[in-house]
Amino acid sequence: MRLHLVVLLLLPLAASQGCATQDRAARAAEEATLADSDDDTACQKRGAPDSEAYEACRAQRADARAQAAAVQEQKRRDFDRTLGAGTDAQTNF
Repeated sequence: MRLHLVVLLLLPLAASQGCATQDRAARAAEEATLADSDDDTACQKRGAPDSEAYEACRAQRADARAQAAAVQEQKRRDFDRTLGAGTDAQTNF
């Protein structure tokens, strides 16, 4: 009986996690589209879309975005590691 109650209580939590994942994926796709549009607008000032200057600009902006994403990921991992370290200590009540 208790197992059924626990499952019923945890089911909405599991469903909400799935929705959060979908929201993050949709947000990431939207951000990628905006970044592509911003890159296109900024790089057209350097040349036509098929020119060497345009392609170099797009590559430079993509590299900068990748580096910024790597820094953010490292910060996220450091934060998670810090939180995890707090759970390793023994507490005496």
